[in-house]
Amino acid sequence: MMPAKRATVQQVKHDIDAHIDICAVRYESIGKEMRGVNARLKRLETILIGTAGSIILLMAGLVFK
Repeated sequence: MMPAKRATVQQVKHDIDAHIDICAVRYESIGKEMRGVNARLKRLETILIGTAGSIILLMAGLVFK
């Protein structure tokens, strides 16, 4: 059985730097997705608050009739 080839310090540093670059791209992509999700949630929140307000006003109108 042959012994495993050991990586040099330069190879390890290169691998770590490449990993850092890949992670930076991934995190940027995740950030963009999260901003999109936040925008959609804000829109849904606005719709739900408007709907709840309408229902409350409708019910109040029925009660005070």
